[in-house]
This record gives sequence, C-alpha cells and structure tokens, in this order.
Amino acid sequence: MTLFLFTDYTYFLGRFHPVLVHLPIGFLLLAILLEWYQRIRGRKIGQLIAYAWLLGSLGGLASIISGWWLGDTGLYLEDDLFFHRWLGVSLVFMGFIGWWLKKNWKRYAPGIQNTINILVLLVIFIEGHLGGTLTHGPDYLLEYAPAFIKNKFAEKEFGKTDFSNRDSIVVYEDLIAPIFQEKCWACHNAEIQRGQLNMEHPDSLFKGGESGPTLIARIPTESELFKRVTLSPKSQKYMPPVGEPLTYTEIQLLDWWITNGADLTMKVEEGNAIGPIKSILSKNYGIDTTPKPWYETVKLEPVDSLVIDKLIDQGFSVKKLGQENYLLDIKYNDQELTEEKLKSLLEVSDHITWLSFAKSNISDSQLNYISKFPNLTRLQLEKTPLTDTGIKQLSTLKHLESINLYETNVSEKCLEDLSKIASLRRIYLWNTSTDKNIVQEFKVKNPQMEIIF
Repeated sequence: MTLFLFTDYTYFLGRFHPVLVHLPIGFLLLAILLEWYQRIRGRKIGQLIAYAWLLGSLGGLASIISGWWLGDTGLYLEDDLFFHRWLGVSLVFMGFIGWWLKKNWKRYAPGIQNTINILVLLVIFIEGHLGGTLTHGPDYLLEYAPAFIKNKFAEKEFGKTDFSNRDSIVVYEDLIAPIFQEKCWACHNAEIQRGQLNMEHPDSLFKGGESGPTLIARIPTESELFKRVTLSPKSQKYMPPVGEPLTYTEIQLLDWWITNGADLTMKVEEGNAIGPIKSILSKNYGIDTTPKPWYETVKLEPVDSLVIDKLIDQGFSVKKLGQENYLLDIKYNDQELTEEKLKSLLEVSDHITWLSFAKSNISDSQLNYISKFPNLTRLQLEKTPLTDTGIKQLSTLKHLESINLYETNVSEKCLEDLSKIASLRRIYLWNTSTDKNIVQEFKVKNPQMEIIF
C-alpha cells in the first residue's frame, strides 16, 4: 500500500516537470545575456549574475527530479528519454560550474567565462529540442516549415515497399509491421519490453505480455492491442502514450488484418478488401484490389509456331494477348465451320481465352468443343443459328466473363443456364426473342451481371 501511494505521489509530482523546466532556462538565459551586456558596456560582473546562475542550477535540479519521475511512468520512448535525461543532468552540472565561475569571476579569464556560456546555450537548445520530440514527435519542428527548409532538413525515407506488384504484397510484413515499427517498437522490443511485451518478432507479438495475448484472430474488439490503440487518448492504457498515435488508416488496416485471421502470410489479394479498406489501399498505397481478369493470372508456355500456322491455314486468325502473356485471341474468319476445324482447336485448348465464331454456321452440337476450353473468358457467337439447347453446354465454363448472343435464336430460357457460370459478368442479348420482363427479373436476382438488351 505504501509503495502504491509513493508511486502515485511521484507520478503526480512528475507531471510538474513541463512547468518547472522553463524557470531554470529563463534564469540561465537571463544571466548569460546580462553578463554579455555588462561586458559590452565595460562594467564588472555583479553578484546578481552569479545568483541567477545558482537559481537556474537549483531550478534545473528540481526539474531533473520531477522529469525523472515522469520518465519512470513508461509514457515516453526509451531511446529519446535516455539522451534527454542525461543531457539535462549535464546541463545542471554545467550550471553549477557556471555559478562558481561567475561567483569568482576575477580569478578566471573571459575566455573561460564565455566558453561555459556558449556550452550552456548549446545544451539548452538541444535539450529543448529533445523535450519537444518526446512530447510532440520527431517531426514537430519541421511540420509546418517552408518547403525549401523541410526538403533540406527533414529525414528522407528509404527502403519503402514497392507496391506496384500486388501479388507479392504480404499484409503483415508490408503493411502492419511498418506501423508497429514506427509506433510501437521503441517501447516493445527485444531489449525494452514495457508490460513484458516484445512486438519486434511475430512469435513474441502473439505470445503477448503481462496483460495476456495481444491478438485474438478474427476478433479485433477482443484483441488487447486493438483495444489499446482505440481507447480515449486520456486513458492511461492508451497506446502509444506519446508521439504520433495510430491514424484512422492504420487502425482500419489493423482491424482488417485481425478480422482476416491475423495471418502472417496473408497477401493483399487474399484478404476480403471491401468498403473503406479498398479505398485505403488504393489512395494510401496505390494498391488496386479490383480482381484481375482470369487471363491476366494464367501463366503458360508459348504455343508451337507450327500449330499456329496450321490454325491460320484453316481460316483462323490468331493473336497473343501480350508480349509476356501467351494466351490466345482466336477468331474464325470463314462462314463454313467444320468438325475437323473445331477439333484442331483442341491442340491449343488451354491457351484459348478470347474466341469468336461470329457470323459462322456453328451449331448447337458443336458448342460441346467450346466447353473444353478451361481458360476461355470471352466468347462471341453473334449472328449464328444457335439456340437455348446449345447454350446449356457452356455452363461448365468456370472463367467465362462475357458472351455475345446478339441476333441468335436464343430466348429467356438460356438465362437459367448462363446464371450457373459464376464468373459471367456481361451478356449481349440484343435482337433476340428474349422476354424483356424476364430479363428485368433476372437482373434483380443477378445484380453482378450486365445484360445488354
């Protein structure tokens, strides 16, 4: 009980440090300026100047004691606190030396007197900057500086993650860990473990500290870490207690990561990036989470050129999708389509992603061949004699995104079979016998599909 009262007592007195620290600074600055004024006027250094040094040193001693107690509360970053503390001790020590020199000013040359003056002024400015850094963060001094000053003195950031290739972005390693490094590691690392918590390594992060586990997978509101960063800043348990708090963006990312299981290996594309997270990833990191078309994800070896030449001889035009993408865009240019020509496509069945039989004589039974093209994403069958019977054979296509049935003999019955293709996003039904009312009902039930009617 006595220890508790003592802790509360010192915590209370420590809070007076920002008030006490300005008084000795004022005394020391006043003493130095008065001395220089007296020397310029050719006058002797009076005893009042020595008393000002003494008052400044005694006041500095009081501010050191209160500041030491305030630092022991655990509210400040250890690295910054160490230099601030001991530089303050050095300043008070130099203050007492200065008092002795000014008290016995006749014994010491002006050069020695000015040396202590300049050293004290230098330490005051450095110590003041360190105090501001502890309270307001490292960027407080240059935050509103003119651009030419900020560009010259502000710290440049190196080694940032390249977010141009979203396939390689790991959520914890590239998005979450940098937040912890900037906002948490100073007090929770392998050497300094406030609350017995080390956040520097994933194993120790999940192990937690004296308050128990820091993360509860899929339940952010039960995770101690998430609760601490979303408390009121006035709470003693709020984290981080000093410096820049987690931003709205950082809290949303943390919430999203924990909700998705706090998986250390989860990639951006594996998380359910919806709503504000989608916007955050796009605006803050330049990460586009819009699902890629299937043809952009497929990696295949190029087709033998002899096979391509054979297809061209049979009336097909064949194009690659890109320099690094060996999927094929194939279009049949004649009207008379035979069984033999369709069978020749089976040699490149895995490579066909865009296929057009527009204005050909393809029949319902021949659509069976098309159902064997696993990477088909776009199919053009406009102005052909196809009916609902043939469309049934296409329901096995897993990656079809667009189908054009303009001026064919299909009706609203084909919609039931097309709805079985989960990847389908666009259907062209212009100039068909499809019932408009049924199309409208289908749109309501399948809002992900666009029907051009």
